[in-house]
Amino acid sequence: MLASGCAGGDDSATETVTVTVTTTATVTETTTETTESAGPSGTLPADAFNARAESVDEPWERDLAATTDEFLELEEQEGGSRSFQSTSNGDSASATLLVDGVGDDSVRARRYELTFSRRDDGTWKIESASWVQRCHEGRGHQDFSTEPCL
Repeated sequence: MLASGCAGGDDSATETVTVTVTTTATVTETTTETTESAGPSGTLPADAFNARAESVDEPWERDLAATTDEFLELEEQEGGSRSFQSTSNGDSASATLLVDGVGDDSVRARRYELTFSRRDDGTWKIESASWVQRCHEGRGHQDFSTEPCL
């Protein structure tokens, strides 16, 4: 579960929230084809998600952590320790989700970075989203990168 805060309607307010949650999960690899997928550049497409978000009225749309979680759909895909940080200032925000201890024999951690803008109705729109990963020792790079692990 992720938690966050937002600055509300006060354009001059800035709030940073840090939450660390440790979870245990069984990881099952599933392959599906989609028209939008993460490429080697580390960019995650947000157009389809933003279109869906505009067509619904859900509580998660007003919460940065919940919007991040809904967009990434990581609950069943990645276990491990999660650290979420967000900063909002009026109508813009940024968030970082670090998942360390990914249930993968090559990938140790993944970091997701998102930027948001607030719509007129108070919901968040994802302007950009990207990912990088760190490999397990002996399985590739130890810095965060989009390069594959061995």
